Amino acid sequence: MDMIQIAPNLSVGPQITEDDLSDLAQAGFTDIVCNRPDEEHPEDTPSTQMAVTAEGLGMAFHYHPITPGEPFAEEAEKLARVVARPGAKVFAYCRSGARATNAWLLTQADAGQT
Repeated sequence: MDMIQIAPNLSVGPQITEDDLSDLAQAGFTDIVCNRPDEEHPEDTPSTQMAVTAEGLGMAFHYHPITPGEPFAEEAEKLARVVARPGAKVFAYCRSGARATNAWLLTQADAGQT
């Protein structure tokens, strides 16, 4: 599984599988954020099923879909709230990891950080 740490408690990556959730739980992640709309690629596991698996492994699952080419400030703010929780270790994903990364960068720009 590919993963890039972009903040002390936030890593991002491309689409994951249910099997990857076990690895993320073992690595100490507390929260999974899905930025990929369910209808984007029908062959991927739906967010509802990913949520059940993640929660069964002791992680919270957050479905914050970002549709390519559409505004995503609200989803970025939701990501910031998850990351800001005390003790959170967050993995956010989409098709390639770019939307998850851009959502975080938007929150940092809004906060005046670079």
